[in-house]
Amino acid sequence: MFDLSGRCANEAVREEMEEKRRLQVVAKLHAILRPFLLRRMKSDVELSLPRKKEILLYATMTEHQKNFQDHLINRTLENYLVENVSLSTAPRGLRGKLNNLMIQLRKNCNHPDLLESAFDGTYFYPPIDQIVGQCGKFQLLDKLLTKLFARKHKVLIFSQWTKILDIMDYYFSEKGFEVCRIDGNVKLDKRRRQIQEFNDVDSNLRIFLLSTRAGGLGINLTAADTCILYDSDWNPQMDLQAMDRCHRIGQTKPVHVYRLATAQSVEGRILKRAFSKLKLEHVVIGKGQFKQERIMGDAMEEEDLLALLRDEEDEEDKMIQRDVSEEDLEKVLDRSDLVVTQSGEEDNNAEKFVLPLKGPGWEVIIPTPTGGVLSTLNS
Repeated sequence: MFDLSGRCANEAVREEMEEKRRLQVVAKLHAILRPFLLRRMKSDVELSLPRKKEILLYATMTEHQKNFQDHLINRTLENYLVENVSLSTAPRGLRGKLNNLMIQLRKNCNHPDLLESAFDGTYFYPPIDQIVGQCGKFQLLDKLLTKLFARKHKVLIFSQWTKILDIMDYYFSEKGFEVCRIDGNVKLDKRRRQIQEFNDVDSNLRIFLLSTRAGGLGINLTAADTCILYDSDWNPQMDLQAMDRCHRIGQTKPVHVYRLATAQSVEGRILKRAFSKLKLEHVVIGKGQFKQERIMGDAMEEEDLLALLRDEEDEEDKMIQRDVSEEDLEKVLDRSDLVVTQSGEEDNNAEKFVLPLKGPGWEVIIPTPTGGVLSTLNS
């Protein structure tokens, strides 16, 4: 029998020394960057800027989407569409278009018509009830907008996919809503005119559709107090820039940001990756607090590093990723906790209801100076 206790102790000491060395590296990185990097946050410049809350809302897949997802994973979607989709012309086919499975799964989450229309080559949209009924996320969007319009909110809706904006444009026009829209194909003079009309206090325009890349930078839309991210970008900074179209200097009302996601899908992986990037940026850059007249703070804690490595799905994640109920949606839409009185104190009515960080179908994004962190990643 061999006594390995000394060896185990040496390994523990070695691991501890390695961990301390990593912490010192990050502290040195802060010291090196500080003379060259100056950060100015909105909260530092405009102290009276209304507060913002970001909430992640989940929608479950419809049976139609689940069917498409199974065929995508099994590489049988094209054969299924040939047998089940009625065609007026010869089908285009999807051969060569399904190589990137990640993209196709994201299309299915956003709306299965993105796959069907690419196959049959039609330029006609499905009926309104079918547009909503086929997609769980679109059902959530329809329910959310109904409640927001009843509360007289103006809404910005962002998507990376211009075809999704096309479907929304058609859907809103059929329901009688006049919308503004900015994507890569909209010329500069039309952009300016739409922005001016939307920001007009006497305007009846309540919806502004924007592509995340084309409409996420340099646009002032403070007339809106609600931002809906229909799908998330791999680069979280793009989504942060999109939110800042309405939550910026000049905004006079509290802002809600609703990030939509399909439960138990590939979008969950995208969100985890994006928020892990934000948390890493917060630890490496935010912890450095690159501001003028900064007093040296503590080095990065060991827990901060360990939290970056946690990327596990547990029963709590599964509990959160489901359809949000009508009762919970009413609670999520409440903004009384963001209202601040003229004396600088929070509204007393906010004490009557405090929204938890997470619940069935929704999750509050924990704010940080550099973005936000999922509560499931922070726990």
